[in-house]
Amino acid sequence: MALKPPVVILADGTFPTHHRPLEVLERAGTIICCDGAANSFLNRSRKPDYVVGDLDSITEEVRAMFQDRLVLLPSEQSSDLEEALQFAAEKGCREVTVLGAVGKRDDHTLGNLLMLWTDFGMEVMALTDAGQFSVVRTTGAYCSFEGQEVSLFPESTSVRITTDGLQYSLDQAAIPAYHKGTSNRSLGKSFAIQVDGGAVLVYQSYPPEE
Repeated sequence: MALKPPVVILADGTFPTHHRPLEVLERAGTIICCDGAANSFLNRSRKPDYVVGDLDSITEEVRAMFQDRLVLLPSEQSSDLEEALQFAAEKGCREVTVLGAVGKRDDHTLGNLLMLWTDFGMEVMALTDAGQFSVVRTTGAYCSFEGQEVSLFPESTSVRITTDGLQYSLDQAAIPAYHKGTSNRSLGKSFAIQVDGGAVLVYQSYPPEE
């Protein structure tokens, strides 16, 4: 059965508090919880549509409450978030938003964000309480605002990047190390990125008044 859009995957990091990810969660047509993330829904009126993963982190109370929504996907090679993304892709999902990808464990935070380089055959965006992450593989045009913090993380040093509308412009240039692409800034209401030879993780901060 196809998933009703918009599809949201809630990872088992820190539950969001910023209004942007919370509004995305509220408007979700389908909510997929990664294993222990389902514990956050115990006292909420909205229930997850699926709880996926190896299911070793949910409480017995949650297991009983959501027993008809549990999808056991045991794997020693993949994280619960990766299994959830693959599950959504196999259901024919074209776009998905990930919440709760950061927090609790630093190693999980890094792994979850770097996982976005993986091509699951659908558009994947991750929202945090500070900003959003998306991936560009060829070309991308982005709504923005003057002074928005923008960081670029290529999956390898061989990726060539061209930008338009950023303070520090790139022209078929490689970023020599992952941390070297941080703290760029948008010059206006939009910017564009062209990529050759791989994927680039793009971070955009929320407006300061938010």
